[in-house]
Amino acid sequence: MKKVYDETLLRNEYAQALAKRLLTAGQISKEQHEQAQKLHADIPYNPNFFIKILLFFFGCLGFSFGGSFVSLFFLGAFPEGYGVLGALYGFGMIFVLLFLIKQRKLHFSGVDNALIYGILGCALPLLFQLYETMGIDEVWVVALMALPFFGIVIYCFGEPLVAVMAYLLSLFIIASIAMKHPLTKALLPFILMILSVGVYYWLRRFEQQSRAFYWQTAIAWTQTVVLIMIYVSGNYYVVRQANATLNGLPDPAPEIAFAPVFWGLTFLIPAFYLYFGFRERRLTLLILGLLGVLAAGSTVRMYHSVLPLEWVLVLGGTLVVLGAGWVIKLLKTPRFGFSHDPEEVSANRLGLEAVLLSQLTKNVQSADHGVQLGGGDFGGGGAGEKY
Repeated sequence: MKKVYDETLLRNEYAQALAKRLLTAGQISKEQHEQAQKLHADIPYNPNFFIKILLFFFGCLGFSFGGSFVSLFFLGAFPEGYGVLGALYGFGMIFVLLFLIKQRKLHFSGVDNALIYGILGCALPLLFQLYETMGIDEVWVVALMALPFFGIVIYCFGEPLVAVMAYLLSLFIIASIAMKHPLTKALLPFILMILSVGVYYWLRRFEQQSRAFYWQTAIAWTQTVVLIMIYVSGNYYVVRQANATLNGLPDPAPEIAFAPVFWGLTFLIPAFYLYFGFRERRLTLLILGLLGVLAAGSTVRMYHSVLPLEWVLVLGGTLVVLGAGWVIKLLKTPRFGFSHDPEEVSANRLGLEAVLLSQLTKNVQSADHGVQLGGGDFGGGGAGEKY
């Protein structure tokens, strides 16, 4: 297996974006910015958001038409071979995808994402056929068989949505196995939380490495979903409703075991997110922490209603507006590393910033060589102390 996208193009794209932010922040001159654009002129095709959606739609349409065309010719003669036929069609489309990526310099441009999803989906009919042939009445077995295909796609393409799906599939497999024993079934929320914390810790460690640059988008997406799952697994309302659903209990859902623990987690997890968000200046943690506070308040009101819903919405909206205005006014002057103005260059990108600034100011390399980014601790979602 090897990486499909050209990392040189990706790093050039990153260097151009960084140079633009440095110019906006006044840290480099216009001439230095122009020099950076020339040094890193070879970048992937990157259309705007709406063009990406359009390309994704046409990519799905073309993939579907191609599959229908193949089915008309072969599926009639081999009606039981739809799984094998789908796998062969997906295998053939891999070469089309690789050709387009190489010739058109694509990188998450819409059409390549559509083909990646389509090719991955082509393997599922064959897996379901094998599942039915083996006669195993366990849905998680299909997910387990599909997981290696997801892993290959993640390694070769670094596709973020596939990475998120692989994480959720892993949780589904573990939850399905845990449901078979009464003890692990009762501890299922804690199992999911512990596993998710472990995944998040591993992702944070991995993103500090230089080789993580290729998967930076997948890492960022997966980290966000992992943080959401940690909170969802400990939220009192979610656990109580899920317990009633899984055990076939009547509505309203009865009280659950460890209720004080889950009530505590409902408020403690958002507090942790906010604390580490401020400490590490990570916007994702801050946003999820604030959303967690809202979810915690909604959970309390679900079981302990104090005011009518209309009053809650009015008072809550008023407090949010006043709080936002106060924070904006407070951060007009930077405090504790935060500012109301957008942070053009984040601290976790100092490695590449230093390399780029060194090249722009010293001009020690020619346009043919570009930025030499290897050998450091720079990663897509964060950088270490060395570069």
